[in-house]
Amino acid sequence: MQNLLTSFSLAGKNALVVGGEHPYGAELIAGLRAAGARVWTAGATPVDGVESEGFFPYRHTDADEADALSAWAKGEMGSVDVLVENVLNMDTASGWSHDFDSINAQAQTTMGGMILTVQAVGRLMAAQGHGSVILSTDYGALVGYDPHNYDGCPELYERDFSLLRGYVRGSCVNYARQAAGYLGEYGCRCNALAFAPMAGKQPKSFEDAFAAHSQIKRLATAEDIAAAVTFLASDASAYVTGITLPVDGGYTAK
Repeated sequence: MQNLLTSFSLAGKNALVVGGEHPYGAELIAGLRAAGARVWTAGATPVDGVESEGFFPYRHTDADEADALSAWAKGEMGSVDVLVENVLNMDTASGWSHDFDSINAQAQTTMGGMILTVQAVGRLMAAQGHGSVILSTDYGALVGYDPHNYDGCPELYERDFSLLRGYVRGSCVNYARQAAGYLGEYGCRCNALAFAPMAGKQPKSFEDAFAAHSQIKRLATAEDIAAAVTFLASDASAYVTGITLPVDGGYTAK
């Protein structure tokens, strides 16, 4: 049996983080780097203040762009050992007054973009015979948002209780299972992480309400995010696939 502590190390692994400009992205990148991985990024914009080995401008628009990302990754990185797709955490349109075209455009960018990214980069991993795909979302993938958390900050209610937010956030739960079934035939894995809101980034009234309804009475920290992504990226989770792991202090366990 290999040393258990060694199995959590990402030394020698190459990771690609897509959509790092969205919430949790900087923390995901920092966590992978802290665990020893070399990290490349792709997205609409580079992540401010975060170092990477290289950057690919990527907007989750169509299969051709996903294939271009995959080709770039193969040429730049060689082996893609870890893919983290963070597009589901992008801002969604607030409220419930949306027409079909706006709903469809948002779904194509988020859910459609996620599927195409995993499809294209997943082919590289399948050819390699190894790899870990990690889909990043928030706790809204697993439970409905509680309107009473917003009693002291009604300005956030329209944002979180949008027609699209929960639908987009939750789309990865079953997709992780489906992708795990395909990728597993080639020695690869696919899982999702569902994070609590990050401490210090929401109004205090919301943070207090969220913490009061969770078992561990606080919000997520950068260290929590780093530990979770390291686990699913590393060999420590070699026999874990198709799950959505809540990293939320027990909020969704109630």
